[in-house]
Amino acid sequence: MLLFLFNEPQNKMPLKYIYIDSNPVDRLHFCQTLKKFNNFKLMAEFSDAVNAAEFLNYNEIDFAIISSDLPVYDGFEFSDQLKQKIEIVMLTKNPQDAIKAFEEGFVDCIQKPVSYERFKKTADRLVKRITPLILSEKKEDFFIHFKCNLKSEKVLVDNVKWIEAMGDYVKIETQDKNYVVLSSMKAFILRLPKNQFVRIHKSYIVNLKKVINHDSNNVFMDGKLLPLSRNQKLKFKESFDKYQ
Repeated sequence: MLLFLFNEPQNKMPLKYIYIDSNPVDRLHFCQTLKKFNNFKLMAEFSDAVNAAEFLNYNEIDFAIISSDLPVYDGFEFSDQLKQKIEIVMLTKNPQDAIKAFEEGFVDCIQKPVSYERFKKTADRLVKRITPLILSEKKEDFFIHFKCNLKSEKVLVDNVKWIEAMGDYVKIETQDKNYVVLSSMKAFILRLPKNQFVRIHKSYIVNLKKVINHDSNNVFMDGKLLPLSRNQKLKFKESFDKYQ
């Protein structure tokens, strides 16, 4: 089972995570608790580690909540196979797992069922461990991170000219090269500065910094004429006027 969830970004960027648990009842109940933590954003939930690993080939997160008893390979094996550095919270029904989780350097190992009060302690640990790392990497310039051809890419947002829909993928047009990324337009625009990027058509998102001019039907970009749809016309004009 795979479920993607994308929420409206806030000024303080929430920590992104995935949740993996093969027990649908446990997953349903714990998700209700997780919704109470507004500083975390659930990107996807899974019933097995195989689909979760595939998701991480194309997406970056800050931490993962993993049940120890998963099919195919368990939570510890999943952690060992991770290619990107993320923090791990282990859920278990076996108290002995806490020792191994400590040895592996996990943020926490919690015994099921998990109460709100117990996870709040874990949430505090996550924030204290992850936030300093984010702040140390933060620069004046804004970068966007994504996976392209199984490689992690980092692109300066100001260098992005526009994004074009290509079925299940999007093409990111930059000053230097193009990238094809597995994502929907709706999901991708949420990762961009909302005052700088606007959708002008079902197939195009533009960087307002790169817009040269526009008329009632088209947006003139650097070396490209893009269509301006009737549904997006008013929103684009308002955004463009405010950005000037």
